[in-house]
Amino acid sequence: MKKKILAACLVICLLATAIIGTTLAYFTDTDDKTNTFTIGNVDITLTEPNWVEEDAVNMYPGQVLPKDPVVTNVGSNPCLVRIKITWPENVDLTYYTNGVEQKLGENWTARDGVYYLQSILEPGASTDALFHQIGLSTETENGTGDPMDIVVVAEAVQMEGFEGPLTPEAMSAWFDTCMGE
Repeated sequence: MKKKILAACLVICLLATAIIGTTLAYFTDTDDKTNTFTIGNVDITLTEPNWVEEDAVNMYPGQVLPKDPVVTNVGSNPCLVRIKITWPENVDLTYYTNGVEQKLGENWTARDGVYYLQSILEPGASTDALFHQIGLSTETENGTGDPMDIVVVAEAVQMEGFEGPLTPEAMSAWFDTCMGE
């Protein structure tokens, strides 16, 4: 009889363990999160609103033409901006702002022939013109009629991570870092 009672107790314990184990399986939980993000971008456009190509044909000594490089931030991140200009060799061209020779536009400075915007260019914003006009020296002699190019290249890098002051030296170093120069 003791064996039957012991066997019954064991069966009851096994059933209780099975029932409790099955019940515990229902007390579970899971949770997850989906984090959506977008990657920002630095994207600029370079325009010269008043430059007319036809006006530059057959320039004469002393002629001044509108030329007004402007950079617009069409990206989603604030950026630093610089402009590099390659002038034709052996031709004495100069730039003007508000009629003043060799004067740059508002917030622009030069270092080693590169022009730096001394402010952060926010998304949707545009720079002031680097300068407003170019002029051919009155000392210029007859040309050959061959076309010459003024190459204007605007570059921008992200503002995030830049810790220096807005000086040409600090900005030049940050451009070198970002552009791998």
